[in-house]
Amino acid sequence: MKEKAMLLLAGMLVMLATSGAKAYAEEMLGGEPKEFHAAIITMGKHTVILPSAIIVDEKARRQPMELVVTNDTKHKHGFAIDKLNVKEVLKPNETKTIKISVTDLDSLGGSEQSAYRIYDPLDHKTVTGQLYVRR
Repeated sequence: MKEKAMLLLAGMLVMLATSGAKAYAEEMLGGEPKEFHAAIITMGKHTVILPSAIIVDEKARRQPMELVVTNDTKHKHGFAIDKLNVKEVLKPNETKTIKISVTDLDSLGGSEQSAYRIYDPLDHKTVTGQLYVRR
């Protein structure tokens, strides 16, 4: 009886694990996230934009992408990606949503992978990042 209960429990765990993996796979194959969050923060003497890398797969270009950027510092900062004509100024503790359309990504061209600099146009000392479009 104990063996049957253990076997049943193991079977249920396998079912749960595979259904979770399937849902995750479906989400990643057909529904890459369309919203990415970034923050401008101060770490000691340095100001950084986190994450330092955002990777967008070509499949995600089916829908507009949104960058939700928050300035978590006590000073005004900027968030810019020249190739996408993104140039925002954020007041302290302000959050802005930047929409990047599918046509913006299409017009970039590129081959296997393209990288675009993310930087703060108001403070050249801010540690910057990259937006990668994987094709």
